[in-house]
Amino acid sequence: MATALTRLYGANCYSIYEAPADTPKEECFVKEFLWAPHKELKRNSQALRNIILSNRINCVIVQGAFIHAPRFRAAIEGLTCKIILAHHFEPRSELVFGRFSKIIKYRPKSIVDFARWIKRIIMHPLTAMEREQQLSSAYRAAYECSDHVVLLCQSFIKPFSEFAGLQDTSKFVVIPNGLSFDVTPWFDKVSKHKVVLIVSRLDEVHKRLSLALRIWARVKQSPVAKEWTLRIVGDGNDRELYERIIHEEQIPDVFLEGRKDPIPYYEKASIFMMTSRSEAWGLTLTEAQQMGVVPMAFDTYASLREIITDGENGAIIMEGDVGGYEHRMKELMSNSDVRQQMARQAMASSLKYSPHRIADLWWKLLVTAALS
Repeated sequence: MATALTRLYGANCYSIYEAPADTPKEECFVKEFLWAPHKELKRNSQALRNIILSNRINCVIVQGAFIHAPRFRAAIEGLTCKIILAHHFEPRSELVFGRFSKIIKYRPKSIVDFARWIKRIIMHPLTAMEREQQLSSAYRAAYECSDHVVLLCQSFIKPFSEFAGLQDTSKFVVIPNGLSFDVTPWFDKVSKHKVVLIVSRLDEVHKRLSLALRIWARVKQSPVAKEWTLRIVGDGNDRELYERIIHEEQIPDVFLEGRKDPIPYYEKASIFMMTSRSEAWGLTLTEAQQMGVVPMAFDTYASLREIITDGENGAIIMEGDVGGYEHRMKELMSNSDVRQQMARQAMASSLKYSPHRIADLWWKLLVTAALS
């Protein structure tokens, strides 16, 4: 978006980051600033204020870090600069990172570690409740300290406001994620193969790829899937788990491609497979649509239905309905006319998320904020 705002509207974009990375400076930023937050709010405020004043910054976009909204609010006291909080997740989804299943799966490395592990298990109900209360307070404080709060879809407004205990919802603005790739392929020029594709981090807790493998094993029992292959692009901590499942259950025609440029895979694939427990937006779904790959996903998160219209530009399957997922996939495999029609619809619908259109929504918000 910074690149689009710079090219289309001549905006000057800056980046403030907390930890150095081994990557070169992004061309879309005029300057980048390394900022080490201090426990003392006054020191934080002064450091941020100096950056804002010296570069005549009109708006600060806080990228989902709730704790920074109050810090920037203190930094701009008396200034005309505005604060926009961009929340990139489904409301409350941050609580998933402390799931009890992850604690149970942990393997202690010593007697002391074992004692700490048992304590975590015993205390989990209390700590989970405290964490939820703390997160709710952080949501509310960030909302109150921001001039606007950007969510990815309309369906997120109600759960966000309810979780934060908000009565006022006037600060919410809906801006979805833009398309990932700077390409506009024409379907007739794209050569599709009998390939089902998954592009995902290999993370069982969130992505549930063991479920995808289970569905694929059932699909491959049908003659209609004989010439089809499953390609999984991505890497992660659970790669060994999936390798073991594929080997032990002898699931055919599955290829773990590792971390690769996904574009060549999207260009060849015909069907895209998602089995996530939840997503904020499901960026790989719009990537698939953009590249003419028909997406399939379980109905597990609110923004899904803003991306997929079931039966038109993809398939939505009721959560937990493995048989239904299998049936819909075999239908797509066996009917190339329906598959191609849905692929064309997917490509057409993806255009509403073009970088130009999303940048326009951001620019209008920034101008409105700066003038208010």
